[in-house]
Amino acid sequence: MNPSDILKNINTLPKKWFGQNFLHNDAILDEIVAAGEIKDDETVVEIGPGLGALTERLLRVAGKVIAIEADRELADYLRGRRLPRFTLITGDALHIDWTIDIPGKYKIVANIPYSITSPLLRKIYHLEKKPERVVLLVQKEVAERLTAEAGDNSRGFLTLLTEANANVKILRHVKPGNFFPAPKVDSSVIILELKETREEQIFWPAVEAAFSHKRQTLVNGLKIMPISRNILNVILEDMKLSPMVRPAELTFEEWMVLSKRIKEQVE
Repeated sequence: MNPSDILKNINTLPKKWFGQNFLHNDAILDEIVAAGEIKDDETVVEIGPGLGALTERLLRVAGKVIAIEADRELADYLRGRRLPRFTLITGDALHIDWTIDIPGKYKIVANIPYSITSPLLRKIYHLEKKPERVVLLVQKEVAERLTAEAGDNSRGFLTLLTEANANVKILRHVKPGNFFPAPKVDSSVIILELKETREEQIFWPAVEAAFSHKRQTLVNGLKIMPISRNILNVILEDMKLSPMVRPAELTFEEWMVLSKRIKEQVE
């Protein structure tokens, strides 16, 4: 049964404020599950299960699926299906600690509401108990931002934060026609392998300040930091970087060096 028919049967409609776009392409759903490399004894967390199309496939391969659904109508529908080895939590994934009932390792596989992508990634990166692997269907523009290399204008604060916490790659792109209702943008499936963080090696206030004015030069973007323009220029010269360099042109390693030098001056 397609999403439109299911929604009619339960007398509801897709809700824009929940960012509901239901993926109905079976082949892509299977690819997403395969990308999770899920073993039959593993727990999978799914955020935004919607009508359960991905959930069904996850339950075929996982030991247990914990799903978090903010829409109470859809949560009631999923509970009514009485799926095996399935735990449903009704609420906002950004404010729920799903790790409490997971004794061992776990993975996250989900078609998430695009509006929560950035805060959700930040939450995942800072969890005490991090997932081994994360497979997400996100907006294509965000996927490209996460994987943007030095010199790419798409590069931003979230790019650096991701580089500090995970290895990320784009599995495939997905056209709007594969969803109901069809979103206005293309989507992408991304895979993140969490790693031991390198966050402590970067002075994040400097990164955030610079990328809040990413079209300006680095020196101009950092003017809100308590460090003089002359000192910044000296640091850039020592690093063999142009005084006209922009934040997106620096590699992660260059940000490590630069932000450490700025921190030394600020403190």
